[in-house]
Amino acid sequence: MDGEHHVPIGDRVAAWRARRGIAATELASSSGLANQLILDVEAGSDWVDRHRVLCSLAAGLRLDPADLTGQPYAPHGAQHGAVRAAAWHLRRHVVPTGPRAPHVPGRGRAELRSGAEEVSAAQAAGDEHTLALRLPALLELADQAVAEEEGGPDAKAARTAVYVAAAALLRRLGYWDLAWSLLHRAGPTAGDQLAAEEIRLLTSMALPEVAADRAEQHVATARSVGLLCAAALAHASAGRQHQTEALLGEAAARIDDEVEAAEVTVAKAGSAMQFGALDQVLELEAAAALMPPARRADLLLLGSAAWARGTDTGRAAERLAAAEDAAPLYIRLDPLARELLHALRARDTDGTGLLARMARSFGMR
Repeated sequence: MDGEHHVPIGDRVAAWRARRGIAATELASSSGLANQLILDVEAGSDWVDRHRVLCSLAAGLRLDPADLTGQPYAPHGAQHGAVRAAAWHLRRHVVPTGPRAPHVPGRGRAELRSGAEEVSAAQAAGDEHTLALRLPALLELADQAVAEEEGGPDAKAARTAVYVAAAALLRRLGYWDLAWSLLHRAGPTAGDQLAAEEIRLLTSMALPEVAADRAEQHVATARSVGLLCAAALAHASAGRQHQTEALLGEAAARIDDEVEAAEVTVAKAGSAMQFGALDQVLELEAAAALMPPARRADLLLLGSAAWARGTDTGRAAERLAAAEDAAPLYIRLDPLARELLHALRARDTDGTGLLARMARSFGMR
């Protein structure tokens, strides 16, 4: 359906509804969304900028959300091509197709520790390209180090971090089955990191109720702000506002540094967006300047969506461009960022050059 270009979610909804042979009223009933919203999204007079709506549409049509977003996207540029290729390399780790690289005794601990630190920095920067280049080899190294008991608890912690980072990258690309398989190779003792990513993955798969229920199994013993934020966003995507607010309050009470503060702020803005509280999103937007690049990009994207809903295309475009500047490939591969860019261009009667430039960098018409 795509060719080399972006197809709006509304076009895909209309095509799948016709293929299923169901009326808009039937989709409204099965998805829990308003009939008029569905008609407006299909007509292009509205767009999908909330994961909660995307999940509802996918569930109502009995689809994977990727069938509506078009993920994984056709490569555009060398870096995107390298990131797409990483999925193949990571799949080889789950389903070996040849001999493993020989292990060099004595070098595992130092390389694994420094590699895990590099991965953590790349995640904070939203640097998908570095993650794609480093993760396949680090997975091999992590398994070898732990199997040979070279690093003890430190090696196991680094292995968990690498596995969770690989699963998170695959989730963002849209390879959800592969992400699930890889995530659960991290082992049953991986703790909050694995639980948080599992919740994010289930939410991305249009299973927010399952994600929220799974979160309930962990939050009683949760120690990390990240897990509480992932649980809050799952509840928000499932429409459970009371539980969302309680989890965000608990996460805010546990903030220990600037990184955790940024994560909570983004979770608050993301949850507010799910419930249509645009004023709250815009109030939180000012914090973006002090955040690590990936979280800054997340918050600016939410701010852009809120400004677009307020019919201020100029500010929405500026915020989206700032999000792309903060973490270029991270934003270009975000399905809601792409959907928002399409919506802004459709409403841009002045032919803003900024939006045209972004469309080219995103690989869109």
